[in-house]
Amino acid sequence: MPRATVSTVPEKFDLKSCPGGWVKLRRMSYGERLHRQDIAMTMSMQADQRTKQSSMQVKQAQTAVASFEMASCVVEHNLEKDDQGTLLNFKVASDVDQLDGMIGDEIAQLIEDMHNWENQLPNSEPRSTASSSTPAPARPAADRLTLKTDG
Repeated sequence: MPRATVSTVPEKFDLKSCPGGWVKLRRMSYGERLHRQDIAMTMSMQADQRTKQSSMQVKQAQTAVASFEMASCVVEHNLEKDDQGTLLNFKVASDVDQLDGMIGDEIAQLIEDMHNWENQLPNSEPRSTASSSTPAPARPAADRLTLKTDG
């Protein structure tokens, strides 16, 4: 039977924006992805029965989404926040806020790429196309995420 749960094996990525820096990321489960979507947009609607007027407000929450993704997906790293060698804690929003913008953007892009359903990831067989008995076509190596090992 094919495995249908998210892989618990984190992937290590060397950061181009921070020479010598690396992060180990894990993919979010479907439930975590749904929660992320809930955080992403807050809608409120108000109706006034007396004047028969209503209004709707949509508010995006990019900061909260980024904090949730960093806290959920970064499982290990070597990124320091001060000269004493204190590691950033991605589960603390103030640490995420202190992160250099280029480094934060790179990590956010890596997380986004990990959650692109078209990428081949290490949790199951290649996804089916027309039927479950038809193997998926080979994809160019440049289009796949690679697992980097320690060392």
